Amino acid sequence: MARPLLITAGDPCGVGPEVILKALHAPPRPRLPLIVIGTAAVFEQAATRLKLPFPAHFIDVPSRGPFAPGRSSARAGEASARYLDVAIALLRQGQARGLVTAPVTKWAVQRARGRFEGHTEYLAQAFRAPRAVMMFASERLRVALVTRHLPLRDVPRRLSASMVRQTVRITASALRQQFRIRNPKLVVCGLNPHAGEAGLLGQEERRVLGPALRACRRQGLRVEGPVAADGLFGAWPAGAGPRYDAVVCCYHDQGLIPFKLLSRDQGCQLTLGLPFVRTSPDHGSALDIAGRGIADAGSMRYALRLASQLVKR
Repeated sequence: MARPLLITAGDPCGVGPEVILKALHAPPRPRLPLIVIGTAAVFEQAATRLKLPFPAHFIDVPSRGPFAPGRSSARAGEASARYLDVAIALLRQGQARGLVTAPVTKWAVQRARGRFEGHTEYLAQAFRAPRAVMMFASERLRVALVTRHLPLRDVPRRLSASMVRQTVRITASALRQQFRIRNPKLVVCGLNPHAGEAGLLGQEERRVLGPALRACRRQGLRVEGPVAADGLFGAWPAGAGPRYDAVVCCYHDQGLIPFKLLSRDQGCQLTLGLPFVRTSPDHGSALDIAGRGIADAGSMRYALRLASQLVKR
Protein backbone atom coordinates (compact mmCIF):
# COMPACT_ATOMS: atom_id res chain seq x y z
CA MET A 1 0.00 0.00 0.00
CA ALA A 2 1.25 3.49 -0.86
CA ARG A 3 1.96 5.81 2.04
CA PRO A 4 -1.45 6.71 3.44
CA LEU A 5 -3.24 9.73 4.78
CA LEU A 6 -3.91 9.31 8.51
CA ILE A 7 -7.19 10.27 10.19
CA THR A 8 -7.30 10.62 13.98
CA ALA A 9 -10.66 10.11 15.65
CA GLY A 10 -10.58 13.11 18.00
CA ASP A 11 -12.78 12.91 21.08
CA PRO A 12 -14.40 9.44 21.15
CA CYS A 13 -17.40 11.04 22.85
CA GLY A 14 -17.78 13.72 20.17
CA VAL A 15 -18.91 13.78 16.54
CA GLY A 16 -15.49 12.77 15.20
CA PRO A 17 -16.32 9.08 14.60
CA GLU A 18 -19.63 10.04 13.00
CA VAL A 19 -18.27 12.61 10.54
CA ILE A 20 -15.33 10.33 9.68
CA LEU A 21 -17.63 7.43 8.80
CA LYS A 22 -19.94 9.67 6.81
CA ALA A 23 -17.05 11.32 4.94
CA LEU A 24 -15.39 8.00 4.11
CA HIS A 25 -18.50 6.78 2.34
CA ALA A 26 -19.52 9.95 0.53
CA PRO A 27 -18.32 10.62 -3.03
CA PRO A 28 -15.91 11.75 -4.25
CA ARG A 29 -13.50 9.73 -2.08
CA PRO A 30 -9.79 10.60 -1.99
CA ARG A 31 -7.67 8.25 -4.09
CA LEU A 32 -4.98 7.99 -1.44
CA PRO A 33 -5.11 5.11 1.05
CA LEU A 34 -6.75 6.25 4.28
CA ILE A 35 -6.06 4.86 7.75
CA VAL A 36 -8.27 5.77 10.70
CA ILE A 37 -6.70 5.82 14.17
CA GLY A 38 -9.15 5.40 17.04
CA THR A 39 -10.84 2.94 19.37
CA ALA A 40 -12.47 0.11 17.43
CA ALA A 41 -15.36 -0.36 19.87
CA VAL A 42 -16.39 3.30 19.44
CA PHE A 43 -16.39 3.04 15.64
CA GLU A 44 -18.23 -0.28 15.69
CA GLN A 45 -21.02 1.31 17.71
CA ALA A 46 -21.11 4.39 15.49
CA ALA A 47 -21.08 2.30 12.29
CA THR A 48 -23.98 0.20 13.58
CA ARG A 49 -25.95 3.29 14.60
CA LEU A 50 -25.37 4.97 11.22
CA LYS A 51 -25.70 1.75 9.17
CA LEU A 52 -22.33 2.37 7.54
CA PRO A 53 -19.39 0.00 7.01
CA PHE A 54 -16.46 -0.08 9.42
CA PRO A 55 -13.35 1.65 7.94
CA ALA A 56 -11.34 -0.60 5.61
CA HIS A 57 -8.02 0.37 7.23
CA PHE A 58 -8.02 0.98 10.96
CA ILE A 59 -5.45 1.18 13.77
CA ASP A 60 -7.11 0.23 17.03
CA VAL A 61 -5.87 2.12 20.08
CA PRO A 62 -7.53 0.37 23.02
CA SER A 63 -8.60 2.87 25.65
CA ARG A 64 -10.26 2.75 29.04
CA GLY A 65 -13.91 3.24 28.27
CA PRO A 66 -16.74 3.01 27.89
CA PHE A 67 -17.21 6.26 26.01
CA ALA A 68 -20.74 7.64 25.95
CA PRO A 69 -21.60 10.07 23.14
CA GLY A 70 -21.83 13.62 24.44
CA ARG A 71 -20.18 12.88 27.80
CA SER A 72 -16.48 13.67 27.48
CA SER A 73 -14.03 13.11 30.32
CA ALA A 74 -10.34 12.94 31.20
CA ARG A 75 -10.36 9.35 29.88
CA ALA A 76 -11.72 10.56 26.56
CA GLY A 77 -9.09 13.32 26.53
CA GLU A 78 -6.34 10.76 27.12
CA ALA A 79 -7.69 8.63 24.29
CA SER A 80 -7.71 11.67 21.96
CA ALA A 81 -4.08 12.39 22.79
CA ARG A 82 -3.06 8.76 22.31
CA TYR A 83 -4.58 8.67 18.81
CA LEU A 84 -2.57 11.76 17.97
CA ASP A 85 0.63 10.30 19.42
CA VAL A 86 0.27 7.20 17.23
CA ALA A 87 -0.11 9.42 14.16
CA ILE A 88 2.92 11.50 15.16
CA ALA A 89 5.05 8.34 15.48
CA LEU A 90 4.01 7.15 12.00
CA LEU A 91 4.69 10.57 10.47
CA ARG A 92 8.13 10.73 12.08
CA GLN A 93 8.93 7.31 10.63
CA GLY A 94 7.92 8.46 7.15
CA GLN A 95 5.08 5.94 7.01
CA ALA A 96 2.37 8.47 6.18
CA ARG A 97 1.96 11.42 3.83
CA GLY A 98 -0.35 13.62 5.84
CA LEU A 99 -2.81 13.92 8.68
CA VAL A 100 -6.49 14.80 9.05
CA THR A 101 -7.59 15.34 12.65
CA ALA A 102 -11.16 15.07 13.90
CA PRO A 103 -11.93 17.58 16.67
CA VAL A 104 -10.87 17.02 20.27
CA THR A 105 -12.38 18.51 23.42
CA LYS A 106 -9.60 20.72 24.78
CA TRP A 107 -10.66 20.69 28.42
CA ALA A 108 -10.80 16.89 28.38
CA VAL A 109 -7.26 16.58 27.00
CA GLN A 110 -6.07 19.17 29.50
CA ARG A 111 -7.52 17.16 32.39
CA ALA A 112 -5.60 14.12 31.17
CA ARG A 113 -2.32 15.67 30.05
CA GLY A 114 -2.05 19.11 31.61
CA ARG A 115 -1.81 22.28 29.51
CA PHE A 116 -3.18 21.72 26.00
CA GLU A 117 -3.87 24.61 23.64
CA GLY A 118 -4.91 22.56 20.61
CA HIS A 119 -3.78 20.38 17.73
CA THR A 120 -1.79 23.16 16.09
CA GLU A 121 0.41 23.81 19.12
CA TYR A 122 0.74 20.09 19.99
CA LEU A 123 1.93 19.20 16.48
CA ALA A 124 4.23 22.22 16.23
CA GLN A 125 5.92 21.21 19.47
CA ALA A 126 6.18 17.55 18.43
CA PHE A 127 7.91 18.46 15.17
CA ARG A 128 9.82 21.46 16.51
CA ALA A 129 8.20 23.80 14.04
CA PRO A 130 9.36 27.30 15.00
CA ARG A 131 6.15 28.94 13.81
CA ALA A 132 2.92 27.20 12.80
CA VAL A 133 0.12 29.23 11.26
CA MET A 134 -3.56 28.35 11.49
CA MET A 135 -5.30 28.86 8.15
CA PHE A 136 -8.93 28.25 7.24
CA ALA A 137 -9.45 27.46 3.57
CA SER A 138 -12.42 27.12 1.25
CA GLU A 139 -13.19 27.84 -2.38
CA ARG A 140 -14.44 31.30 -1.39
CA LEU A 141 -11.97 32.49 1.23
CA ARG A 142 -8.65 31.76 2.93
CA VAL A 143 -7.98 33.24 6.35
CA ALA A 144 -4.69 33.01 8.31
CA LEU A 145 -4.46 33.97 11.99
CA VAL A 146 -1.60 35.86 13.66
CA THR A 147 -2.81 34.90 17.16
CA ARG A 148 -4.96 31.86 17.84
CA HIS A 149 -6.70 30.82 21.06
CA LEU A 150 -6.07 33.86 23.23
CA PRO A 151 -8.47 35.79 25.45
CA LEU A 152 -9.33 38.96 23.59
CA ARG A 153 -7.85 41.14 26.35
CA ASP A 154 -4.42 39.51 25.76
CA VAL A 155 -4.27 40.01 21.99
CA PRO A 156 -2.90 43.60 21.91
CA ARG A 157 -0.15 42.70 24.37
CA ARG A 158 0.88 39.55 22.51
CA LEU A 159 0.66 40.96 18.99
CA SER A 160 4.13 41.79 17.67
CA ALA A 161 5.69 42.91 14.39
CA SER A 162 7.71 39.70 14.31
CA MET A 163 4.56 37.54 14.56
CA VAL A 164 2.91 39.52 11.78
CA ARG A 165 5.96 39.21 9.49
CA GLN A 166 6.25 35.47 10.12
CA THR A 167 2.55 34.89 9.51
CA VAL A 168 2.63 36.80 6.22
CA ARG A 169 5.80 35.02 5.03
CA ILE A 170 4.57 31.53 5.93
CA THR A 171 1.17 32.18 4.37
CA ALA A 172 2.67 33.50 1.13
CA SER A 173 5.06 30.54 0.96
CA ALA A 174 2.22 28.04 1.45
CA LEU A 175 0.14 29.73 -1.25
CA ARG A 176 3.04 29.37 -3.68
CA GLN A 177 4.10 25.85 -2.78
CA GLN A 178 0.85 24.14 -1.84
CA PHE A 179 -1.78 26.09 -3.78
CA ARG A 180 0.44 26.79 -6.82
CA ILE A 181 -0.26 30.53 -6.79
CA ARG A 182 2.80 32.05 -8.41
CA ASN A 183 2.66 35.55 -6.94
CA PRO A 184 0.07 35.56 -4.13
CA LYS A 185 -1.62 38.73 -3.00
CA LEU A 186 -2.41 39.11 0.71
CA VAL A 187 -4.19 41.66 2.86
CA VAL A 188 -3.89 42.19 6.62
CA CYS A 189 -6.79 43.36 8.78
CA GLY A 190 -6.25 46.02 11.41
CA LEU A 191 -6.65 45.10 15.05
CA ASN A 192 -8.88 48.05 15.97
CA PRO A 193 -12.15 49.35 14.52
CA HIS A 194 -11.57 51.28 11.27
CA ALA A 195 -7.95 49.97 11.36
CA GLY A 196 -7.24 52.44 14.17
CA GLU A 197 -8.49 55.48 12.23
CA ALA A 198 -5.09 57.18 12.12
CA GLY A 199 -4.43 56.48 15.79
CA LEU A 200 -7.76 57.77 17.09
CA LEU A 201 -8.97 54.25 17.96
CA GLY A 202 -5.68 52.58 18.81
CA GLN A 203 -1.97 52.64 18.05
CA GLU A 204 -1.32 48.99 17.05
CA GLU A 205 -1.74 49.72 13.36
CA ARG A 206 0.97 52.41 13.53
CA ARG A 207 3.32 50.72 16.00
CA VAL A 208 3.04 47.05 15.02
CA LEU A 209 1.20 46.33 11.79
CA GLY A 210 2.45 49.18 9.61
CA PRO A 211 6.19 48.55 10.19
CA ALA A 212 5.73 44.77 9.82
CA LEU A 213 3.97 45.13 6.48
CA ARG A 214 6.52 47.60 5.16
CA ALA A 215 9.24 45.09 5.99
CA CYS A 216 7.32 42.37 4.13
CA ARG A 217 6.94 44.56 1.07
CA ARG A 218 10.67 45.33 1.08
CA GLN A 219 11.20 41.57 0.84
CA GLY A 220 9.09 41.45 -2.30
CA LEU A 221 5.83 40.16 -0.80
CA ARG A 222 2.57 41.50 -2.18
CA VAL A 223 0.66 42.47 0.92
CA GLU A 224 -1.75 45.32 1.59
CA GLY A 225 -3.05 46.77 4.85
CA PRO A 226 -3.79 47.24 7.55
CA VAL A 227 -7.41 47.57 6.40
CA ALA A 228 -10.69 47.73 8.31
CA ALA A 229 -11.99 44.17 8.69
CA ASP A 230 -15.68 45.12 8.49
CA GLY A 231 -15.25 46.87 5.16
CA LEU A 232 -13.16 44.06 3.71
CA PHE A 233 -15.43 41.18 4.69
CA GLY A 234 -18.60 43.18 4.21
CA ALA A 235 -17.80 43.55 0.51
CA TRP A 236 -16.79 39.91 0.01
CA PRO A 237 -20.22 38.30 -0.55
CA ALA A 238 -21.29 41.12 -2.86
CA GLY A 239 -18.80 40.06 -5.52
CA ALA A 240 -15.86 42.28 -4.61
CA GLY A 241 -13.84 39.24 -3.48
CA PRO A 242 -11.77 37.30 -3.75
CA ARG A 243 -9.43 40.11 -4.73
CA TYR A 244 -6.87 38.55 -2.40
CA ASP A 245 -5.48 35.03 -2.19
CA ALA A 246 -5.58 35.14 1.62
CA VAL A 247 -6.62 37.46 4.42
CA VAL A 248 -4.40 37.69 7.52
CA CYS A 249 -6.36 38.42 10.70
CA CYS A 250 -5.04 39.53 14.08
CA TYR A 251 -7.22 37.34 16.29
CA HIS A 252 -9.46 34.29 16.21
CA ASP A 253 -12.98 35.68 15.80
CA GLN A 254 -11.91 38.41 13.38
CA GLY A 255 -11.21 35.68 10.82
CA LEU A 256 -13.44 32.81 11.91
CA ILE A 257 -16.78 34.62 11.95
CA PRO A 258 -16.65 35.72 8.29
CA PHE A 259 -15.08 32.41 7.25
CA LYS A 260 -17.85 30.34 8.79
CA LEU A 261 -20.55 32.62 7.43
CA LEU A 262 -19.15 32.24 3.91
CA SER A 263 -17.83 28.67 4.03
CA ARG A 264 -19.56 26.70 6.80
CA ASP A 265 -19.27 22.94 6.11
CA GLN A 266 -17.58 23.73 2.79
CA GLY A 267 -14.11 24.52 4.15
CA CYS A 268 -11.59 23.33 6.69
CA GLN A 269 -8.58 24.21 8.79
CA LEU A 270 -5.06 23.84 7.39
CA THR A 271 -1.88 24.10 9.49
CA LEU A 272 1.00 25.88 7.73
CA GLY A 273 4.63 25.51 8.78
CA LEU A 274 4.64 21.78 9.55
CA PRO A 275 6.79 19.28 7.59
CA PHE A 276 3.63 17.50 6.37
CA VAL A 277 0.07 18.35 5.35
CA ARG A 278 -2.42 18.60 8.20
CA THR A 279 -6.08 19.52 7.83
CA SER A 280 -9.07 19.40 10.17
CA PRO A 281 -12.78 20.22 10.10
CA ASP A 282 -13.61 23.81 11.00
CA HIS A 283 -15.82 22.82 13.96
CA GLY A 284 -15.40 21.37 17.43
CA SER A 285 -16.34 18.06 19.01
CA ALA A 286 -20.02 19.15 19.23
CA LEU A 287 -20.82 17.15 22.36
CA ASP A 288 -24.38 18.51 22.35
CA ILE A 289 -25.29 16.55 19.20
CA ALA A 290 -22.88 13.60 19.45
CA GLY A 291 -24.51 10.21 18.94
CA ARG A 292 -27.65 11.62 17.32
CA GLY A 293 -26.59 11.03 13.72
CA ILE A 294 -27.24 14.63 12.64
CA ALA A 295 -23.68 16.01 12.41
CA ASP A 296 -22.86 17.51 9.00
CA ALA A 297 -19.75 15.83 7.55
CA GLY A 298 -19.18 18.50 4.90
CA SER A 299 -16.14 20.04 6.58
CA MET A 300 -14.55 16.61 7.16
CA ARG A 301 -15.11 15.74 3.50
CA TYR A 302 -13.45 18.99 2.49
CA ALA A 303 -10.55 18.34 4.90
CA LEU A 304 -9.96 14.91 3.35
CA ARG A 305 -10.21 16.25 -0.18
CA LEU A 306 -7.89 19.21 0.42
CA ALA A 307 -5.30 17.07 2.24
CA SER A 308 -5.24 14.53 -0.58
CA GLN A 309 -4.79 17.32 -3.14
CA LEU A 310 -1.99 19.02 -1.22
CA VAL A 311 0.07 15.89 -0.52
CA LYS A 312 0.16 15.19 -4.25
CA ARG A 313 1.73 18.60 -4.81
